[in-house]
Amino acid sequence: MKSFNKTQYYLRFSLLLAILVGLSMNIGLFAQNRKVDLKENLPFEEVLKMAKAQDKYIFLDFGSLTCKPCLYIKKFVLTLDSVADFINARFVSVDYNQGAEKDRLRKLYNVVGEPVLLILDQDGNFMHRMAGRVEGNELMERFRQGLDLQNNLVALEKQYNSGVRDKDLILKYLKTLQQAGEVGRMNKVYHEYTSGSLENLKKPEYFDVFYAYNDDVGSEEVLYMTENWQEFGKLFGSGKIDSKINKLFSLHSLKYLYGHTNPKEDPTFGKILNFLQKSQHPRASEWLCYLVPAQYKYEDWPRMAQEVDNIYKYNLLKGKAGVSFKDMMVTQFVMYCHDPEALVYGVKWCKELSEEADEKAKQNYQNTIKTFEERISKGKPEELEWH
Repeated sequence: MKSFNKTQYYLRFSLLLAILVGLSMNIGLFAQNRKVDLKENLPFEEVLKMAKAQDKYIFLDFGSLTCKPCLYIKKFVLTLDSVADFINARFVSVDYNQGAEKDRLRKLYNVVGEPVLLILDQDGNFMHRMAGRVEGNELMERFRQGLDLQNNLVALEKQYNSGVRDKDLILKYLKTLQQAGEVGRMNKVYHEYTSGSLENLKKPEYFDVFYAYNDDVGSEEVLYMTENWQEFGKLFGSGKIDSKINKLFSLHSLKYLYGHTNPKEDPTFGKILNFLQKSQHPRASEWLCYLVPAQYKYEDWPRMAQEVDNIYKYNLLKGKAGVSFKDMMVTQFVMYCHDPEALVYGVKWCKELSEEADEKAKQNYQNTIKTFEERISKGKPEELEWH
């Protein structure tokens, strides 16, 4: 049996420890995400010199220290290895989050809102703009477009201003303006392209642009498509047409009835209410169940309650949709209504809803009934949160 050698033991132990430490450091190194080399608030002249010396483009990130979308991009997107490697290899990157230089550059490059990301050439000439929160794959796609001298924002704008009006360019230009946060310019380009007879919407080159970029439920184009939904369905597919119409009218119907402002303050409300009252669309009656009561909200609560009751009297909303609607109307009356005459209807709805509710919901309705009855007895009831 060999004798125990303390010196050899400690040497081997030290060597093993060094190997383990080295491995752990390497593992940590490989596990740690790389990130964009984002400098902060540098004088722009210095940025220009760096870009020329390194033969790189310039990436400017305009945000603030309290902007959540800005912080999200910095923490979760610019720390992705693929994003960091791509940007670091091609750009001198600077984050402008405060100070006089940020204010000066915002005016120089017409930066409104945040976050806004700009791509510039080595001389500081504008090439491309991106706005809003974005994920890694989207950001990479937009950066690649920004470096494409035939398809970045400047190039597309140049083509448009030269008179090019083919559908592919218009769609690409509108998408780029949307991603850049240039909403005013986007709407102007859209209206310039689609101006003319509404019959043009039956042509694919106009319809595709309209379908992708018009979400104004009160616009002449949307109302024309809705009025002629069967013909448009034959031309472009009934599923596609139904999806567009249902999305717009359902969304706005809910917004007007359940919103926190008087619907009549929005000019679009009266426009779509009048349209649907004459429309032959198969879902017009459903949307009117929301819009007709909404016109009396905040102005005539008893009349609003009567209109809601008529919906059930004539069985216009059935099944789960009807139950959900009645429950939401109870919520609306709890939150906003102070009229004893109207609150009588609220008591009735709570009793009707309680009949098929679970125990927890029944208790909520009972509590709400007590609240309504207290308000009715006082004449000027106090508000109560709906639970």
